Amino acid sequence: MYELLRAALRQRPEYILVGEVRGKEAQTLFQAMSTGHVTYATTHADSVASVVHRFENPPMNVPRNMLSALDLVSVQVQARFGGQRIRRNKTLIEILDIDPRTNELITNEVFKWNAATDDIRFSGKSYILEDIMEGKGWSDARMREELKRRQEILEWMRLKKIRHFQEVGKVLLSYYRDPETVMELVRSDLYE
Repeated sequence: MYELLRAALRQRPEYILVGEVRGKEAQTLFQAMSTGHVTYATTHADSVASVVHRFENPPMNVPRNMLSALDLVSVQVQARFGGQRIRRNKTLIEILDIDPRTNELITNEVFKWNAATDDIRFSGKSYILEDIMEGKGWSDARMREELKRRQEILEWMRLKKIRHFQEVGKVLLSYYRDPETVMELVRSDLYE
């Protein structure tokens, strides 16, 4: 994995996706993050504290100061709801910074799954969404509309059983190129 990641970085990728980070490749991954590469990775942990513990200790050994390159941690769970086994995003947590006094990560929980009702609640504050709004010149209402659109697209893909990465990629690319046409199709299928 380490050699594959190093080879990928030589290609100057736009995005780096690494499934199951668990060894010395973690340091290379965090170096890539620190230099501005958009990176998505998975690891097994049940909380932000567990993620930090796994990254900082052998065999990964990522220094604490490099962990500030993380923007977001998504903790997923497998649970039972309505008699069925389901997989849910338990919580979505922003990593804001490292406290210089305590060396602890400063975090913000943005979304949390409610197991009793099987819905996801927004905490009301997201620094990442605020950065996106500022960068794009969007209002709060425009950001909420964009999030609603993306939720509808995901629901539409779920209903249409669009799961293969190439099919998902085509839908997303179509949305970026012509969002109104895609939303017309999605909403006609969802609501009519």
